[in-house]
Amino acid sequence: MSKLIIGNQKMYMNREDVISFVEMLKTVSCDDVIVCPSFPYLEYYKDVVKVGAQNVSTADNGAYTGEVSSSQLQSLNVPYCIVGHSERREYQKETDEEINQKINKLLEKNITPILCIGEKMEERQNKSTETVIKRELDADLKGLSTETVEKIIIAYEPIWAIGTGLTPTSEEIDDAMQFIKNYLKERLNVMNITVLYGGSVSEKNVDELNTIASIDGYLIGGASSKPDAFKYIIASQSK
Repeated sequence: MSKLIIGNQKMYMNREDVISFVEMLKTVSCDDVIVCPSFPYLEYYKDVVKVGAQNVSTADNGAYTGEVSSSQLQSLNVPYCIVGHSERREYQKETDEEINQKINKLLEKNITPILCIGEKMEERQNKSTETVIKRELDADLKGLSTETVEKIIIAYEPIWAIGTGLTPTSEEIDDAMQFIKNYLKERLNVMNITVLYGGSVSEKNVDELNTIASIDGYLIGGASSKPDAFKYIIASQSK
């Protein structure tokens, strides 16, 4: 079964890049592909592929310069949105409480949250990976029912692997995938959850990653802004 592919294009691309990228997408099957571009480019992709936003506000509306609300995303028919990415946790100092609020705002508008969780290098070295995953899942999903959690996509992204070219071993990734699924099953009786892997996924390692059965898909960063690399990753699902 092919894996779900989500591209987080971050702030890499300008208008000309986006236009070229859209033309590439027209040449491949995008049934299991979601692209999360910068806000100005959402409309460029919508006729070709499913789209997601990279962030959402905790507020419904009002004087919040630079923010985008869940109702605004809904009005644009944007069906997905990333929340809790490690870059926002670090640079914008987002807390788990805020991430929980954002998840609730999205769910109220029938937008699927793509929740990012993962440990730092020192936390892995201290063998705290499972502790971090538990903490973030407990806080980010606080107050949500089993049925509601099953609507969310989880993206496990070890922070030390994002943009570094480093990836955990296949065994380490499988352990994390299985732990997340088992923990949600034990804690919330969640029987059906999509868990993605993210962290330096590229055309160079995707074939090996595809062999890990517990991975339901990928949240791809840098490679999702490179047409040839992203096209290869999409094509790899048909091998």
